[in-house]
Amino acid sequence: MKKIHAQIIVLILIVIIFIVAILTKDIKFEFAIKIDQNQEQKIDLENIENITWKLYMSPDNSWPAFYSSLSQIKHSLKLQTYEFTEKNIKAKLKELLEQGISIKLIMENYKYMQFKNTWKEIEEYFSGYKNFEIKSDKQMKTEYVHSKINLVDSWFRIQTANLTDSSFKKNREHFFYSENQAVWHSLNNIFDKDWNWEKISLSDIHPNLVVCNINCRNVIETLLKSAKKSILIQTQYIVDERILNILKKEIWTKDVRFIVSDTETNDKLLEYFWPAVSRKFDKYYNHTKMILVDEKILLLGSMNLSDNSLDNNREFGILIIDQELIKKYKKMFEIDREKSKY
Repeated sequence: MKKIHAQIIVLILIVIIFIVAILTKDIKFEFAIKIDQNQEQKIDLENIENITWKLYMSPDNSWPAFYSSLSQIKHSLKLQTYEFTEKNIKAKLKELLEQGISIKLIMENYKYMQFKNTWKEIEEYFSGYKNFEIKSDKQMKTEYVHSKINLVDSWFRIQTANLTDSSFKKNREHFFYSENQAVWHSLNNIFDKDWNWEKISLSDIHPNLVVCNINCRNVIETLLKSAKKSILIQTQYIVDERILNILKKEIWTKDVRFIVSDTETNDKLLEYFWPAVSRKFDKYYNHTKMILVDEKILLLGSMNLSDNSLDNNREFGILIIDQELIKKYKKMFEIDREKSKY
């Protein structure tokens, strides 16, 4: 009798385990997919498309191109930016609004150590225009909206610069313009999802786009690890431990060189990496964010090499393989490098 009771109990346990397994199967599968998308996405750098058009640099030649491009807008402008204080751009956007052009702006409203709420200033400056709308990253589940993109009718601009006077006159910044429609549609879709606070998936992101906090870290780490000959980095600072560990391994077998901003934040970087590797740029404030690998793939974007930028912020970057643009940037890098101190 005891043996029969034991068999019944075992049978009941098996049935319960089976039912639980069935009920939790989908949950486990969805969790596995989520992990795969956010952490284990395989990046195929060979499938990057040749997206091209124009590359500008500030303070050298960025302002005339930027300002004149605003006059070309016929229907709509969508902006994502961290900061917006430049008076001429603000005045120009008012002109566009008076012409009936639709403008949507996603902007950070609680900036790091901010002394005034410029988000509120922008909201008040454009108040009264029904065709102007502004939102923050309140429900985007990001630390900061640190991205810097412009979507204009059928072309786009990805830049390292905020919309400030210093970005055009005092900083080293880079601006990439393109009419590529596949990338435009991807950026537009992502912008609209950010605007409507909808979740962005990997399928929304064009292979050339780098979007934090979605595929950002994975693409950048894969890009650095893929280097066979050289890694050239021009950025504000490098503080992310995982990125630093990759670079520490690469410096022994490849041409690895950095240009960073002339700030105390980078003192430890210069102490660890000898002058042949790391230098501070002091002619202008080095606010650009560029990575060039093997002189074949160039990343231009808004992201700093910090864990907050890569893992928590909304940031945008683009991978460029156009050899003429890469040669142009490489020449700029070498000139800035010569003018940098160590």
